[in-house]
Amino acid sequence: MTFNHSNLPQSEPTLQIGIILPGDHRKKMTISFTDPSLYEIESEKQINPTRKTPNTLDVSVNDRDMVIRKSVNGFDEQGITIHDVPAGRGFHWEITIDATLPGNVKITNHDGYLLIINEVPLEQYIACVAVSEMSSACPIALLEAQTITARSWILAAAEKKHADLGIDVCNDDCCQRYQGISQMTETSKHAVNNSRGQVLIYENKICDARYSKSCGGITESAENVWDMPPTPYLTSIYDGLETDIEIDWDNWFTKNSDTFCSPAFVDESNLHQYLGSVDKDGQYFRWHVRFSQEEFCEFFSQKVNEDVTHITKIDALNRGQSGRINHLYLDYKTTEGKSKTLQIKNEYEIRRMLHPSFLYSSCFVISMDEKHIEFKGAGWGHGVGLCQIGALGMALHGYATEEILVHYFRNTKLKTLY
Repeated sequence: MTFNHSNLPQSEPTLQIGIILPGDHRKKMTISFTDPSLYEIESEKQINPTRKTPNTLDVSVNDRDMVIRKSVNGFDEQGITIHDVPAGRGFHWEITIDATLPGNVKITNHDGYLLIINEVPLEQYIACVAVSEMSSACPIALLEAQTITARSWILAAAEKKHADLGIDVCNDDCCQRYQGISQMTETSKHAVNNSRGQVLIYENKICDARYSKSCGGITESAENVWDMPPTPYLTSIYDGLETDIEIDWDNWFTKNSDTFCSPAFVDESNLHQYLGSVDKDGQYFRWHVRFSQEEFCEFFSQKVNEDVTHITKIDALNRGQSGRINHLYLDYKTTEGKSKTLQIKNEYEIRRMLHPSFLYSSCFVISMDEKHIEFKGAGWGHGVGLCQIGALGMALHGYATEEILVHYFRNTKLKTLY
């Protein structure tokens, strides 16, 4: 795909989605087919029509480059299943899943490891993203808002995280969650068809629309999370009915508010039915994590690659408007008796360094003593742009798709490209 935020496509593009990346260090994979008769295997640039596609295919890094092509056009329930695909790489929910994919699949050797790419039309890809990020049980207004946001992000093509691999995006949370057709329903297909070709536009450019699971009550401004200039439609907003409200930060992390992502709008006891299939059940709006000093020092020692015996202080140096910390320092002692200070200067690294796998967000307050370290926090994810659970709360209370999008992406307009 060669489009970007200022080069508007006039027809539906085809995407290259990385499913298995060289960083996964896979040398062998198993592939199966829901209907093998619909596929042809192309190897060494020749299609062999006499070769019957098997029900199951084992591929190795030592095989020749291969393309598996679907012989019929259109989006249906038949697909290519890639087994044991990583989902949530590096996060606390990381698992492997079987992903049944529309379109074609390319398999190559990249520096001694497998690179498996799904070649798929944009609308089929977006349909799968919508129900991978959130459940197809969500109201159609939420699914449409998620679809338009995801379509805008990929067509804006601002980040290009995997350009070195010749792909548009990967299948995982670092880009957009894409887990294939298994979660598709007639409602979710309807949501995609309703919004086909629609994107968010700001000053005649496709918006680099972002989203996270829960903002925790206030969304974050993009420049506080990533190295990018202030963006008018990615500024911090209060995720509720009020437009001018003074935040009581002393009680923010312990008191429930009436924001769209709060239990006032989304009952957390029922939230699991609306989440993506790999999301963990839990309290997304407010959460807490508690470690003993020994527990914290054990995983933190691995993070800094030295033997840490005690954490003496953790303090936030700067917070964004949502309360997310983007600059933090931590004092600790080593077995040699040395006192050291570590400064962490972005929200992603803060979440990675202060948890064995990953903290839910960098929006938290710290309490600690000689024996324990505790984080009381708000929200899940970076908090920029669309708050998925907030958008769910709006949809459950009758807000329409465009009302949801205008709430999170101020001063934008909808435009149908094709």
